[in-house]
Amino acid sequence: MFQDIKCRAAEPAVGRIIALAAVDGSPAGVAAEAEKYMKSNKLYLCGWVEDDQILGICGYEVHPAKAEVHLIAVAEQRQHEGIGTAMLYALQAMYHLPLELETVEEAVGFYRKLGFTATPFPDAAFGVKYTCFLPCQKEE
Repeated sequence: MFQDIKCRAAEPAVGRIIALAAVDGSPAGVAAEAEKYMKSNKLYLCGWVEDDQILGICGYEVHPAKAEVHLIAVAEQRQHEGIGTAMLYALQAMYHLPLELETVEEAVGFYRKLGFTATPFPDAAFGVKYTCFLPCQKEE
């Protein structure tokens, strides 16, 4: 189930998942990333939770015309089970807004598979990154 986990951001299990997606996956970098979500009124941190275990995390910000995903990752032992996909679709269903995020070459295929358009742009640290956009799905 996709639910708010902001109050659990400092838990070690959440930190291990944050480390998979954060630019700085060091213990200090992970702690700073978790603290950023805990202290912000603009940033949300939700997770995919089963039997009280956090299996995936999604950090995002809601704007009037889109939900901007800043951080998304799934626990290593549960990757390739559809949890990342489920979190993105749950996020879109919560707000009925398009999704937008930036990603690197290694992950852009995942987003394209889900229907995101991916527009490359130069990035000093990564060479190239992609802005990915998923229009709001029409309800039937």
